[in-house]
Amino acid sequence: MSTRPFRRPESYEAEEITRGMLPTFLKDRGFSVESDSHERNGQTIVAVSPGGERLTMRVRLCWRRETGSRDSERMRTYSAAQLLAKVKNNEWVKSIQAKIDREKSRGVTHLLLVQRDDNDIKYAALIPVDEVVHIWSNQRDISKRLIDAGKLGRRRKNHAMNGSSPTIYLQDDRGGKEVADALWHHQGVRNLAELPVAVTLSPEEAEPTTPSDPPGYVPKKGDRRAVIHRQIRERRGQRAFRDALRKRYANRCLVTGCQLLDVLEAAHIRPYRGDDDNHVENGLLLRADIHTLFDLNLLAIKPEQLVVTLHPTIRNDAHYATLEDKLLDCAADRRPSLDALRDRYNEFKNSE
Repeated sequence: MSTRPFRRPESYEAEEITRGMLPTFLKDRGFSVESDSHERNGQTIVAVSPGGERLTMRVRLCWRRETGSRDSERMRTYSAAQLLAKVKNNEWVKSIQAKIDREKSRGVTHLLLVQRDDNDIKYAALIPVDEVVHIWSNQRDISKRLIDAGKLGRRRKNHAMNGSSPTIYLQDDRGGKEVADALWHHQGVRNLAELPVAVTLSPEEAEPTTPSDPPGYVPKKGDRRAVIHRQIRERRGQRAFRDALRKRYANRCLVTGCQLLDVLEAAHIRPYRGDDDNHVENGLLLRADIHTLFDLNLLAIKPEQLVVTLHPTIRNDAHYATLEDKLLDCAADRRPSLDALRDRYNEFKNSE
């Protein structure tokens, strides 16, 4: 790593700590890290997302938030990362686009802007490279509008134009929340720090490969395996079971029709108690929030009709009310186990 005369040794140490945390941070959230390369003042991580998307991420670290100083709490009210050290000829957009084009020529698909606080990564903004110029321009325009309207007090410096360095803000609690929101509300941007941490499965919970053409599924009787809330966790690690359901149901949520792989999860109709329960007929491919409702017995499937029914507590909820009586999106020859659905529906009815 090359050194810069205005940086102190502890700044380099803090940077190395943050960079070193990222592979584990990603693995804990279901990513499969293929490589982590450091060159000059940069870092590039290649990883496969929980949904199977292969990403090449160029890491940009946010400004260091001092700890132990009188200004440390104030500094934690804002977070930002520079895109470039300096623009050329005062041509901001052109300079940023040239930087993005260079990254794309190296195979980079995303920027990863990272803010660490002590031992935790608070923000990890995953940004498609094609959206960077749009996000920067939006933040610039919003900051100018707020400054011109006098809504930022004495502030006269545009958020996005830090001296001669184009900058993206992840947080500003000093009146500039609207600026930071332009990042988080932009299409395709995700804060990986908000992803749930995967739970390590015990040996008896390990998922074997599902047979390609297994015999019919017969559910086992008995009490449920564990407290249901334990199942509301990072399920994407159940790769073989999920892959079988993805193939069976064409990468589509059976209830909502959602096709975004990053939020599609493999749901057991009857809870997992052994290898036999990983049968595809004992599974539903569901969007993450629908999976949670299903696990909590707030949503169920009427077995004979294959239609959705909701618990009275959410039947009038604006987000989910339209799902009542919705037909499950599956072909007649790919319907789930009738016995398993009956068992689960009876459990749902007993919870009403």
